[in-house]
Amino acid sequence: MLKFFRKIRYRLLSEGKTGKYFKYAIGEIFLVVIGILIALQLNNLNDERKTENLRQIYYKQILQDFEKDNAYIKEYSSIIDSNMVRFKVFKEIYKQPNVPINNIISEATNLAWLYYNIQFKSNTINTLQNTGDIKLIPPDIRERLISLEKYKEETEKVSKYNNDESAKAVSRAASKYGSVEFAFKNIQNQPKLSKYVFDEKNLIELLIILEFSQSRKVQSEEGSLIRFKNILSDMDEIKILIKKELN
Repeated sequence: MLKFFRKIRYRLLSEGKTGKYFKYAIGEIFLVVIGILIALQLNNLNDERKTENLRQIYYKQILQDFEKDNAYIKEYSSIIDSNMVRFKVFKEIYKQPNVPINNIISEATNLAWLYYNIQFKSNTINTLQNTGDIKLIPPDIRERLISLEKYKEETEKVSKYNNDESAKAVSRAASKYGSVEFAFKNIQNQPKLSKYVFDEKNLIELLIILEFSQSRKVQSEEGSLIRFKNILSDMDEIKILIKKELN
């Protein structure tokens, strides 16, 4: 195509048609510029299409993550509810007069003593931030996602801290009085050990430690339920914004 235009210019110039030559040359430049602009526009449209496709993929991944988080919160909340019911039932024993301390401790051993740190499994928001693709998300949704991710991270840290502190109390009790199996099974035929473990002063101290640890654990879990409620509310609001973008 360029050779064709060049031949025409040479012919005009050789024939001495300078005026037509310059007009043609200007016209040719104009056509080239138009061609470049069209190519750039097509390239921009292609880039925009790729960006939009990637954005749509991220939206769908975020919604999938929300479903995972929703299921995780539901499962974890069920465990917390069960723990809280067991602790409430346990405290009823104090309403009975003159219950032997070792009986109260025996009931306390039936409480939930496993500590579950909150750990969300979703990672799309982190991926967006780490890759820089977070800029593909509109500002209103982007800010909500970043804020949600920070709140989830805080929830995980608070859960771990409270569980660690509660576990330390249990560890102190175990280091001094041994395991439940040690106290209520292994030393039944060991009068000296039984005398130490079941000494009233020691039993009261042990009960106070266990009560404090369990109470702190339940308070922490109640706080987690409040945080879960806030997370679910934020996810629902962000879902509405994302679905508007998808439609």
